Amino acid sequence: MKKILLLLTVFSMVFTSCDPLEDIYEEVDANASGIVGEVVYTLTDEDYETLDLSYGSFNSEDEAKEALPGFLSGKYPVWGKGSAALVSYDLYVGNAFSVDNYTLSLEDYATSGSTLLGFEVTATPADYLADIITSEYDEANEGDYVSAYYDQYTGSVFTVTPEVSLDETLDYGTVSGDLTTISAGTWVNHSGAANELMYAAEGLTMADYPSSNVGGALEISTAGSEDVNTAISPELTSNKVYSSALIKLSEVGDGTYFFHLMEEEGFSFSARTGAKSDGNGKVLFGIGASSSSLTYGTTAYDLDTTYLIVASYEVETGISNLYVLTTVSDTEPASPEATSTGNSGNSANKIGIRQGGGGPTALIDGIRVANTWSSIMSNETLEDETVGNKETYNAIYTYTGGAWALPSDNGFYSLTDVDFASIGIENFGSSTSADDYLPAFLNLKFPYALEGDVLNVLYKYVSSSSGEQIRGDAYTKTAGVWMAHESTTVASLQLAHDGANWVPDNTIKYELVDADYTLIKDTYGENPDFAAAVANLDTYGNISTFNWTDEQIDTVINTVINAHFSGMEEGQKFAITVFVYNGSAQNVVYRYVLNGDTYVRD
Repeated sequence: MKKILLLLTVFSMVFTSCDPLEDIYEEVDANASGIVGEVVYTLTDEDYETLDLSYGSFNSEDEAKEALPGFLSGKYPVWGKGSAALVSYDLYVGNAFSVDNYTLSLEDYATSGSTLLGFEVTATPADYLADIITSEYDEANEGDYVSAYYDQYTGSVFTVTPEVSLDETLDYGTVSGDLTTISAGTWVNHSGAANELMYAAEGLTMADYPSSNVGGALEISTAGSEDVNTAISPELTSNKVYSSALIKLSEVGDGTYFFHLMEEEGFSFSARTGAKSDGNGKVLFGIGASSSSLTYGTTAYDLDTTYLIVASYEVETGISNLYVLTTVSDTEPASPEATSTGNSGNSANKIGIRQGGGGPTALIDGIRVANTWSSIMSNETLEDETVGNKETYNAIYTYTGGAWALPSDNGFYSLTDVDFASIGIENFGSSTSADDYLPAFLNLKFPYALEGDVLNVLYKYVSSSSGEQIRGDAYTKTAGVWMAHESTTVASLQLAHDGANWVPDNTIKYELVDADYTLIKDTYGENPDFAAAVANLDTYGNISTFNWTDEQIDTVINTVINAHFSGMEEGQKFAITVFVYNGSAQNVVYRYVLNGDTYVRD
């Protein structure tokens, strides 16, 4: 208002002063902080954009303290000293707890005496995991979790020199015909009508597969009955045998095997690989370790598409695994498409191709047999390696009481595969949010949970970028519903204008109520130094500046603040509204700041 009055004065001086504006503008500038405003404000989506906060929240109170003064200066450019703003904003507080996914290393397994990338079959992983996690996470917060992935061998482990026993590229010229004739005895009939398994002059290809894009392919048909084989050299009679081939199926039936390992004499077949229709125009692949009854996988594959199939047979245990790949993989996948257990002790002397009822019509090319996965995928000279079946496991530990330990059942739950099956999915992911399923699941799982109960829930989450990992969140039973922890909360920051800038202001505003005036009378009524002052308060219900000294007012205000606000930090400010009489009865605001153990006027 003073600026307006001063500027209006210009018109009465403009014709009587040689330079009337200079003095007036100097006075206006000297009182630039004279316009006082007060606002309670909540940031909008547009405000966050203005502040370059794309996620719509601050990451810390310090970040808000740094950004909001400039924001308020732009929004209220004419406000000055004494102005106040209480700004509400979204504050990112993070997850309820931290979950780290950790995969054990060779060094970790060495703590158990293992020289392998996995615990040996005789080891008890729980004896070592807590110490391994402690070594890796020597600093942690109470309630943090670590999900440890580790491998353990299920049987014997072998050290072998990678070697290829068969590399059949089917390079038999550019003229199609029956395979046994065109291969000049490399492939021989061992069952069925002769000359029905054909050679196709055009082969199959897959990038980086070593037996690809050379020569032709063999062709099997649902109408054929001839079965053929070719010799493996050197023969494989121990440890683990891998066989592979490129395959492109154009037709499938009810299912039978078409690709297998053979012994020298008789029909002791191993790792029988087959295919059948899934009933919807796609293909299911299966394997039988030593039986014509196959175990089929659940993945539906396309017809007229080239795949790389890899089958393994462990001589000691009789376990066979089948992998179906769309690209070459340098390492053996953790999970096969299908697994079967059959007779142990079979040797691998030949590779066999079978045409039978219910079998497919297909092209087969790039047939390999080797003693390691690596030598299936490469013709290079490879270093010795360890071969053996192992399983991958997951163990969850929590940091509690200053140490890593298995979590207790109280306040913690980890979803199992059975739990996921009960809700009709295999895991959570980008299209299957945990929050869409867990509230209902937890109500069923914990029907007697009480209002306010908190449960830390961990679960399997799979994404295309990170693969499988363990994630989790805290859920609280609220009004009968399990509610997930909110990573963003509403916070507020009080700011004041100091005459030059907006600054964060921790001032607490409080207005004395009847109980406070009663507290003053009860506390100081018997004090002779306050006799007249308290008598005035008792009579008129206010604090008269004619009867109360500043020191007395400060003393009783300290009493009131301490009664309501204990444990304040140094520098805490208060704006206390008091009903006073200073010529007229009115509310007056007294400002205090904590200095040592006393609130002094600010």
